[in-house]
Amino acid sequence: MALQRKGFKDVSTDVKTNYQKAIGAIQKNNIDYGMMLLKAIVQREPGFVEARDQLRKAERIHTSRIGFLGKVMASIKTSGIVTAGKTLLAAGKTMEAMKKAEDALAIQLSSIPALNLLAQAGAKLDAGFITVEALEIAREYFPKNIAVLDWLATAYGQEKEGVKALKIRQEIANLKPNDLDAQQKLRAAAAMATMEKGKWMEGEDYRTKLKDEAQAVKLEQEDRIARAADDVAGLIVEYEKQFKEGKQNIEIKRKLADLYQKAERHDKAIEFYNMVVKEMGSLDPHIDAEIEKSTVAQMSASVKQWEDFAQQNPDKKAEADANIAAFKQQILSYRLERALYRVNKYPNDLQLRFDLALLYWESGAVDDALQQFQLSQKNPQRRLASIVFIGRCFAEKRQFDMAIEQITKAVGEMIAMDKQKMEALYHLGICHESAGDNEKAVSIYKDIYQANIKYRDVGERIQRLSKKG
Repeated sequence: MALQRKGFKDVSTDVKTNYQKAIGAIQKNNIDYGMMLLKAIVQREPGFVEARDQLRKAERIHTSRIGFLGKVMASIKTSGIVTAGKTLLAAGKTMEAMKKAEDALAIQLSSIPALNLLAQAGAKLDAGFITVEALEIAREYFPKNIAVLDWLATAYGQEKEGVKALKIRQEIANLKPNDLDAQQKLRAAAAMATMEKGKWMEGEDYRTKLKDEAQAVKLEQEDRIARAADDVAGLIVEYEKQFKEGKQNIEIKRKLADLYQKAERHDKAIEFYNMVVKEMGSLDPHIDAEIEKSTVAQMSASVKQWEDFAQQNPDKKAEADANIAAFKQQILSYRLERALYRVNKYPNDLQLRFDLALLYWESGAVDDALQQFQLSQKNPQRRLASIVFIGRCFAEKRQFDMAIEQITKAVGEMIAMDKQKMEALYHLGICHESAGDNEKAVSIYKDIYQANIKYRDVGERIQRLSKKG
């Protein structure tokens, strides 16, 4: 279950009393005592945001008072605490690991290992606000640490803070002006920012929000270059030359892997992604997904060959269809295998569970899909889609009352009559139709019809059901 934010009104009376006592101590400049009380509160109620804020303010004062030798001793002390925290985190004892992170930060707020541990624990608890908090502090002390900035930008994106993510991506791009990956992520962040409800651009093109017009023009030019096949080939030649000359760091290998994939040289892409995995010492889920993408592309080539064969040899269509079906099943089985691996390795990543649920749905494993969608609905970004699929799973099991209840709940939270809402309404209509409530089904189909007359077969369904009376 995700860790929830809590305000002063949400905590118990004894916690409120200790919190007020801590604030009083800090106001009297008794920082250490106030910190001790606040740390105990935060370890007990990690979602209590006011206590977290006050604790960090006290820890900043404490850290600023540490001299050179004190910082050396603090680093030694925090090292052992963080190591113990990492062991707890690996064992699945996330709350205990978070307590260790708080112990370390109370000694030295600027401890990168401790902040990293807190950020990881927040992510595992689906508490993005804690991950963001830890990374913001890390950025405060280490403003040019690329790894911190990249993680913070990603965390902002997950928390739907698109404008903040864009600002961080701009900082990274300024620190690495010639890095293609940084520029691509900047463009993606700009696109995300335009979709925010706040409409921070107020109708302006994102170019005007970048640091200057020249930077915007440069990004657009690079975007065109990155998409051009001949320029991708040129970049491959450039990076291959660097690789042969001995510049074989993980960044070069990752860039080559990405470029090989764009050039559809999937054998080389897989080779270099595996080099990255070997150097990292572990399989990152994003890299695993890229390896899967190239592997599926290779397998899909066989499907295409049989489809071409069927067109050229109509008399052998049955043979071709059998082979096409076999290869498609092989692809689906492989994708399921990889998705299961990623979920087992990162069980708290709800996006991975949503991806696995979709594959189960595609394969017809309705109960398995239902179980994963029930978990993935805890992901704010996938919540409504997951609820609709939960309803569709119940419908497949002919449990139409529960299907209708779930999809109705999702539709109730959808404001605009967009593609997502029309899709949900369509399946809600089918559920009512299957349950024998044709009048309700027609009413729902008409709502879709009024928004999009050509949406799927709603026109035909309205006519057919209306004739039945």
